[in-house]
Amino acid sequence: MFRDFSDNTNAMPSPSKVSEEPNRSFNKMILIGDREWVKGMIYRLHAVGIAEATTWSRLISTGNPGEVISTLLRPRGRS
Repeated sequence: MFRDFSDNTNAMPSPSKVSEEPNRSFNKMILIGDREWVKGMIYRLHAVGIAEATTWSRLISTGNPGEVISTLLRPRGRS
């Protein structure tokens, strides 16, 4: 079972719920690793314009000591 690993001061908001757009496909980005590394990657991806820092999910423990996960859902572009 996953448990919330973030505190309220550093928590990142969850992305929009996929259920709001049931007919839309999404691409997913997943970061798994040490808490500080995951946070740093989120901020680096934001700095280079790849993904807004506020669109990532909050940091959640994977159950492995010192390891967290954060996800980003992005609607697929039209082809």
